[in-house]
Amino acid sequence: MHLLISCLAAVFFLPVDAAPGTFVYAGCSPSRYAPNTAFESNLNSLLASMASTASSGATYSSFTSGAGPEAEAEYESATADGAGAASAAYGLYQCRGDLRPGECVACVRDTVARLGAVCAGATVASLQSDGCYVRYGAARRNLVGRADDTSVAYHRCSAGTSGDAWLLRSRDAVLSDLQGGVDATAAASSGGGYKVSASGPVQGVAQCLGGVGAADCTACLAQAVAQVHGTCGAALAADVYLVQCSVRYWTNANYVRSSQGNPEDDAGRTVAIAIGISAGVAALVVFISFLRKACSS
Repeated sequence: MHLLISCLAAVFFLPVDAAPGTFVYAGCSPSRYAPNTAFESNLNSLLASMASTASSGATYSSFTSGAGPEAEAEYESATADGAGAASAAYGLYQCRGDLRPGECVACVRDTVARLGAVCAGATVASLQSDGCYVRYGAARRNLVGRADDTSVAYHRCSAGTSGDAWLLRSRDAVLSDLQGGVDATAAASSGGGYKVSASGPVQGVAQCLGGVGAADCTACLAQAVAQVHGTCGAALAADVYLVQCSVRYWTNANYVRSSQGNPEDDAGRTVAIAIGISAGVAALVVFISFLRKACSS
């Protein structure tokens, strides 16, 4: 089921500056559940339990509410006949790997609240904040997405670009490291794997969704890195979110300022040079005039 995407784009951004609860994107299904139904009750119970589970320190967790042996068959029947009568609710959350437990709890709580407002009544919905991700639906099998689903959920590229060869080599080194390193972490981590990398003035992070196997994580990251190159070119910063993973990089602000210089300083130097040249010309005119008078006398 495809989700309608609602986005907040950034013209220029440095990911390290964003608060964990900062909105990135949301996806809401066009299908709606009826109010005062078993699904709504189970969904409310599921969402309420997310923050309490996050407080235990788990960076990733999946949830089920109201599901019995017949739940998946019930969903298939409801989908087939259009009745929309499925009652079980499934959900998950994942926090960014570098968040402290308190930050993870606050991010999940805020994201759950925002998801309820942005996607009110949606049968399937997800919301990505800078520090965490929350998703729910009516079927377990659709929760983490399919391994062959390489569609981009959301991407953003900074307006600033650079042709600096060293910077671009540093960026490529970071992306290569992220693509090749997170899969080993994913295999040993229930949180899906989180990788940090740095080279020169460029830093980056990558993360796979919990429950995604190492091979699928590697494949997803390869696709995400390809999307970064193809979509954002020589951007100074970029984020790409696929269904099962994300890749992000950014350039140190001090390097950007030093490499680009200060336009105001350049303008000031230009004005000073112009004034100096004008003064020199004026002095030369006065001197020539003096010589003419002296020679004529």
